[in-house]
Amino acid sequence: MKEIIDLKKAKETKGKRTFSRKKLIFLIAIIVLVFIVAICSIIYASNKEFRNFMDQYLFHKNISEENVPTIEIADATNSNVIAYGRYLCILADNKLSQYNGSGNKEQEVKIEIHNPIYETNGRYLVIGEKNSQKLYLLSGMNIAWEKEMEGNIAKVTVNQNGYVSCIVTGTTYKSVIITYDAKGNELFKTYRSSTIAVDVSISKDNQYLAFAEINTSGTVIQSNIKVISVQKSKEDAEEPIVYNYTAPQNSLILRIKYQDKNRLVCMYDDSIHMIESDVDMVLLLLNETEQKITFADINLNNYVFRSVEKSTGLFSADTAIEMMNVGNQKENLYTIEGVAKSITCYENVIAVNLGSEVDFVNTNSWLIKRYTSSQEVRNIVIGDGLAGIIYRDKIEIVNL
Repeated sequence: MKEIIDLKKAKETKGKRTFSRKKLIFLIAIIVLVFIVAICSIIYASNKEFRNFMDQYLFHKNISEENVPTIEIADATNSNVIAYGRYLCILADNKLSQYNGSGNKEQEVKIEIHNPIYETNGRYLVIGEKNSQKLYLLSGMNIAWEKEMEGNIAKVTVNQNGYVSCIVTGTTYKSVIITYDAKGNELFKTYRSSTIAVDVSISKDNQYLAFAEINTSGTVIQSNIKVISVQKSKEDAEEPIVYNYTAPQNSLILRIKYQDKNRLVCMYDDSIHMIESDVDMVLLLLNETEQKITFADINLNNYVFRSVEKSTGLFSADTAIEMMNVGNQKENLYTIEGVAKSITCYENVIAVNLGSEVDFVNTNSWLIKRYTSSQEVRNIVIGDGLAGIIYRDKIEIVNL
């Protein structure tokens, strides 16, 4: 009987040892796999040849015009291509046609606009007739509302909730800023009698409207940023302006954009600033004499960027894309062989056009896709998960 009990104990001990050995082998395999992935990641980040090999043969990031969907168009000069959400839209002959990522036409809506000025934000598209009166707000491919403005539309903007603001000129005032809610109800008007409004942005929580203006009446150009409380303006308060920033003289304001946490990013001709909690901070300089700064933009999600052309030889140069997180001021860098002819950005994607090649890079400085063509790229538009490469008679769709 004792021998039988000892035999059972021996089998149980052997089973436990076998189980522990299996766990140990599995754990070692996991550690080795993590180690291999870490080593590959380091090599991928630091070794250009290895990175190019992995991008082409493992991640399939390299694509060409032969293997992407195509939309045929009659003439790009008479067609306006708009990246709107997950679709590409073509505005021509008073019709806005919607195409999916496979190049198939899905919907069409009548829009009486020939020379559009527009902005997209999520499921909303605000589109107006530049220097004329027509203004539309679309939600999806449905017209939420349309208006006939008094004056000429110079600038439009929409936030993620469908609040719209537009700058109108050609009235008794130099500029009038008109703000609407998502249903098309006019909330308030802001009149500028001695300055010209050049851009406007609505915060993501609908609480603030910021506008940029310039004063050209003096001997030097003066740029100002003003922030309005939407609630105070709706209540006809005497002082709806809650913040006023006067830029250094001769710094020309170009664009403004509200990003997360009501951070207002401001782009001048010589620098990019951020206004947060009524404090102005310089993020990037655009006029450094020792560097050749070629492009810059703020149309990103919590990032700004500038591109610097760096000579690598007598007739060659690289383009360095310097991206900064506006929240923590951390910088990411992506370097491309060649000189950028144009740069387009949207949300977290930057498209660098080198002529017959386009690099799509995210704000973490990783390559998303590399597109090559046999001809010069005319223009690029970027939406949610796709981009349109525009030529004279066609649009190539790159799914990102």
